[in-house]
Amino acid sequence: MAVQLLFLGTGGGRFATIYQTRSTGGFILRDACTLHVDPGPGALSNMSRAGVDPAATDAILISHCHPDHYSDGEVLVEGMTGGGIRKRGLLAGSESVLRGIEGMGPGVSQYHQSLLPSVEVIAPGSSMSVQGMQVDFTPTLHTDPSGVGMVFHTREGRISYVGDTHMRQDIVDAHHGCRVLMLSVTRPSNARVRCHLCTEDAMDFVEAVRPEVAVLTHMGVRMVQAGPEKEAAKISQETGVRTLAAQDLMLMRMGKRITFSKYS
Repeated sequence: MAVQLLFLGTGGGRFATIYQTRSTGGFILRDACTLHVDPGPGALSNMSRAGVDPAATDAILISHCHPDHYSDGEVLVEGMTGGGIRKRGLLAGSESVLRGIEGMGPGVSQYHQSLLPSVEVIAPGSSMSVQGMQVDFTPTLHTDPSGVGMVFHTREGRISYVGDTHMRQDIVDAHHGCRVLMLSVTRPSNARVRCHLCTEDAMDFVEAVRPEVAVLTHMGVRMVQAGPEKEAAKISQETGVRTLAAQDLMLMRMGKRITFSKYS
């Protein structure tokens, strides 16, 4: 069976979250286990829409303590633990998510953390194994100083999730060698905002890493209005790397080939 990645939400940023221009539910990665990454608003409703059982989740990973990345997390913990009855599953999050720093967080309550047998604080440069799959945590330059990106070492190769960040060379370097590069591109061309990527940044990132496929996600209102498919096409044309704009409930399958379809 191919490695699968289901996009529960492809929106991001304050106003896309407030108005749910697109869902902000993060994504599910299925390999030897089932991971839910960054379950923001819309995660549970889109799981229901797709017929995905929250109780089948093995681990929840949260990159940083902004609501579009964590706000469905506590309910997903309850789903993963059968309403708190079964001690199972893993929760891993940045220091802000699990402990709270600089006035942010914690994003998941101590009560919900107590329902789990394993809770781990993650930081740039650290790694962990989730049921045999290695996950590396990469640096970001964001308004949450404890935030991370992620590299998943699946049986079909590496999938990189850059996370919310500004460009910096060490951040780019951390994602070399991936087959799939997921970029959080909040703004379109010539509309950069602090601590987030715009289309030009994404173009430079893709050119440097040169993955098999690049996928744009975490799109803000202005990115959605500009037409994400047009922005992805610019990147493809300039870099020669296949680049797509993700859609809510889009399914990626990664085997010898990487394919995309609407989830059904």
